[in-house]
Amino acid sequence: NALSFQKSSVAVHRISELTGDMSEKIRANPTAAKDGLYVYTATYSTAKSATMTSNLCRTSGADCTTTQIANDDISAWLSKSQTALPGGAVRLEGDVNTGFNMTVMYQDKDFVDIATGTPQSSTSCTSAAAGIAWRNCCPAAAAVPNGVRCYRSNVIP
Repeated sequence: NALSFQKSSVAVHRISELTGDMSEKIRANPTAAKDGLYVYTATYSTAKSATMTSNLCRTSGADCTTTQIANDDISAWLSKSQTALPGGAVRLEGDVNTGFNMTVMYQDKDFVDIATGTPQSSTSCTSAAAGIAWRNCCPAAAAVPNGVRCYRSNVIP
C-alpha cells in the first residue's frame, strides 16, 4: 500500500539525517573519538525513554571539554531520535580503528506478519552479517522487542 511505503521512506530519510549528523559530530571532536567517549550502549527500552542532561556546549558558546561536547552530542542525538521516529532510540559503539557503529531503532507498526497481524522480530546481528543483513540487523545487546526495526551504519572518523 502506497501510504506504508511513504511512511517507510520518511523513516529512512530521518534515519539518514540522524546518522549523518552524528557522523559529523564525531569527526568534529577527534580527541573524544580517540578517547572512546562516543559510546552509548543502552538497551532499546532504556534509550527510548532516557533523558540525558546537556551542557549546552554547541549552543551556548560555553568553554566545554571534549568529554562534555561528546556527552552533549550523544544527548542531542538521542533526543532527536526520540522525537523524529516513533519509539525512536539509538545505540553507538566502536572506536576510531574499526569505526563507530550507529544503530537507529524505531517502532514500525507495519512490521507485522501479514497472515497473523502480529509484530515481527528483527534479525539479531551476528559476526557473519554483512551488507544489507548487517545494515538491518539489531544488536542482541539492544534487546529490541517485536515490531522494532533497526538501521545500522558505520563511520570511521
